[in-house]
Amino acid sequence: MKFQSKGMLSPFTIMTSVLTGVGFPLLGSFVALDIGVVDTLYIEGLLLVAIGGFLAHWVLAHCIHDLYHIDIQNRVTFSKKTLRILLIIALVVLSAIGLYLAFQRGWPVVVFAIIGLLASLYAEGLLHFPSQMAIGAMFLVIGSFYVQVKTLNLDYIVWLKVICIAMFSYISQYGWLKIYRLDDYKYSDEVKNKNILLTKSALIFLILYILL
Repeated sequence: MKFQSKGMLSPFTIMTSVLTGVGFPLLGSFVALDIGVVDTLYIEGLLLVAIGGFLAHWVLAHCIHDLYHIDIQNRVTFSKKTLRILLIIALVVLSAIGLYLAFQRGWPVVVFAIIGLLASLYAEGLLHFPSQMAIGAMFLVIGSFYVQVKTLNLDYIVWLKVICIAMFSYISQYGWLKIYRLDDYKYSDEVKNKNILLTKSALIFLILYILL
């Protein structure tokens, strides 16, 4: 199996799912600690959001994606029957995590969970647009931050800092997606350079976060 193979069982797919699905929830959680809104991390919430993010990005999103592409493209994945079973299991587990955290931390968790679900419906013919997973990454940050602080009633400067990190996450993820799909955009130096600049522009929001 080549590292760059496509499909749910591809090493590349698993690695990016870990980095995205787990990395962004960790980022949002530690931002709450860094800003000083919380003194200690709500570990249970951090772990559940990270598990949910990984399941949404790897199992939910890629089960759907593979089911739509398994007949038209060579993919390293499970059988259709197994993919459907995994899809149902993922929906049940993610729903349980969302409801439990909503009960523990409040109704906004449901909103963030729905946004995450929509972002995971990733397949041509179902729901597919270039910035889709970038939106998912952004709300993983915001959602995990909320799970830590358990309130929306915060100073405007706090939300400005959170928005900066959320935009950093969105642009860096969107830029990566554009680079990953260079073949879809008729590979050229001009397109490549624009996408690289777009990705690097995410640093502006990281710098703003530090300065605020």
